[in-house]
Amino acid sequence: MRGYFCQISGVIVSVGFECYRIGDLLLDAGTQEVTRNSAAVPVPRLSFKLLLSLARHAPNVVSTQKLEEEVWSGLVVDRGTINKRVLLLRKALGEDKGEGPYITVIRGSGYRLDVPVERVGSDPEKAGIQEAAAQTWYQRSSGTIRTISYWLLGIVAILALYEGFQGPVQNSTGQRSGSDTGTSQQPAAVYSRQSVAVLPFVDLSDGKAHQYLGDGIAEEVINLLAGMGELEVAARTSSFSFRDSSLTAMEIAGELRVGTILEGSIRHEGNQMRVTAQLIDTQNGYHIWSQNYDRTFDQVFAVQDDIALNIAQALKLTLDESDKPDSGKGTTENFEAFSQYLKGRELLNERIHLRSAGLRQALVYFEKAVELDPVFARAHAGIAAVYSLMTSYDTTLDQEAYFELAEASAGFALEIDPGSTEAMSVLAWIHAARGELEQAVALFDQIRLAGSKDSNIIHWQAMLHMRLGYFDELIPELMEAYRRDPLNEHIGWSLATTYGFSGQPGKAKEILQTLEGFTYRDYNLGLAAIYGGNFDQARELLRDVRLRSGVLPEFYADMLVDALEDPNGPEECAMMLVSASRQGDLDELIAFESLLILGSPRAFDLDIDPFSIAKTQILAQVWNNWGVELRRDPRFKEWVVSLGYVDFWRKYGWPDRCRPTGPEDFECI
Repeated sequence: MRGYFCQISGVIVSVGFECYRIGDLLLDAGTQEVTRNSAAVPVPRLSFKLLLSLARHAPNVVSTQKLEEEVWSGLVVDRGTINKRVLLLRKALGEDKGEGPYITVIRGSGYRLDVPVERVGSDPEKAGIQEAAAQTWYQRSSGTIRTISYWLLGIVAILALYEGFQGPVQNSTGQRSGSDTGTSQQPAAVYSRQSVAVLPFVDLSDGKAHQYLGDGIAEEVINLLAGMGELEVAARTSSFSFRDSSLTAMEIAGELRVGTILEGSIRHEGNQMRVTAQLIDTQNGYHIWSQNYDRTFDQVFAVQDDIALNIAQALKLTLDESDKPDSGKGTTENFEAFSQYLKGRELLNERIHLRSAGLRQALVYFEKAVELDPVFARAHAGIAAVYSLMTSYDTTLDQEAYFELAEASAGFALEIDPGSTEAMSVLAWIHAARGELEQAVALFDQIRLAGSKDSNIIHWQAMLHMRLGYFDELIPELMEAYRRDPLNEHIGWSLATTYGFSGQPGKAKEILQTLEGFTYRDYNLGLAAIYGGNFDQARELLRDVRLRSGVLPEFYADMLVDALEDPNGPEECAMMLVSASRQGDLDELIAFESLLILGSPRAFDLDIDPFSIAKTQILAQVWNNWGVELRRDPRFKEWVVSLGYVDFWRKYGWPDRCRPTGPEDFECI
């Protein structure tokens, strides 16, 4: 690729690949510099790429899709990420200080530059003349040095422009990711120092009684780093899955698709602790930064902040006031209360495996933390989370009573810290479970605006949208969450289920096969096998499988698959399921979920109140791909009206399989 010189008023500024005059700014793509009146204007890496894309297309409007392709090449980002990056670019260019304005938002279309844009030195013939003229300086050196100089300039420009190396990488099975439309295509692995995974800090003390503290420090550092706009941070679930792993830092980085790894350890003796942290460049295994901290336990917050700040400095991030770490926000100065909170948080994070027993013990720790510090907002939010989730793991409990307890604790947390996304997410989950759809969506939107990337919250929001019948629009956001948190079972399940509903069973199957310990893995693989026409495999997977409602006995599993394989079989199977339920041979809710899987309108014969179903995700099965007859039944219309879906659809947009047919009517297929 041939370079050319930026030339202004006949003066050669630099050798580059593209240069643009943008109002009073000069952008040089070769050196990745922006200047105003010869003075440098510091612009972060992604902001520079965004400005370059807008300049290339000026004066035209650039769609968000085009920006995603050009600025975040190989990644999937949501509209909120693009909006935030535009705001950061405006700030870097000085719009908040009276410069510009440079960028205009075209609602519903995208963005464009609002100042004159001129490509400088873009004529290839003139560029060649300028290049030849400029070589007279190099002719003072030997031919070899001159050749090396050009090669180095070209290499530096290419690396600076593309920010690293891109290409297909091997997955955990040793296969290269490809473009097969029948498989889930992960975004291309991108090496960048500005992507990091934080591993659990190992407790090296005798007895290892403070491992929860090592986990807590690592989790807090993840949260602090995730708040820095220029940094990509692997989520906690995926990073922590490598606890006690024998893999090297470079191998872990390959699994998580990051360029740097932060690992560390803690030692304690009495009230003293030593925290060691080291940031590793996974391309060469060298340390970018490392430090030891000898502190008392009550100085842990300062240590967390300092680690995050040092990482930002080591990676040369540009931080504004909102990016600067502050792990003390919403927390406590009482170290014992913080310790109890961390113990509770550890159990809450392991609820998939520890079930209701783990949640009950987590509640004990959170309540002890609140007893030690009554204004500890995050501990109140922890209590709220436990209460809101308990009935999902123990269906014998009174759901509404526990929801009321959760609301009270979330309210306390928000009184202390109005910005607590943890408390807001609990309230959003409760509203969704009650069918208070607009309140739930409003809270999820508020959480999103706060910049949260919590995988649990993304999963809960996805579950709500699936129940409402939205699938295709969920896929980009879930792909981004899965890229950031590839080992999170709930995110993987959400994405796989969305692929299944949207008619992409191959992609669903690929993800589900990686979720070896997930409770509903075989259930969802069975549905994917049915959709793909592999009925023998579906029988094997669904026999005695755990549905959301309970275990499906082998006899009924075989009957269900046989009916779906035989075009004339569903009606007879549906009648048998209804009969078995009424005679007490099959649990009513298992029969109901089985009828939804079958796509039979006889599910409505059981007269089950949808608001009585604690595991609300059962309701999403009305959208399965072979449930057309069910969705055309008049009782389906009554059902979705009673659930509040139709009012929501009319206000926020119709889902993938429904459309209005008049002012007061609609149809679903």
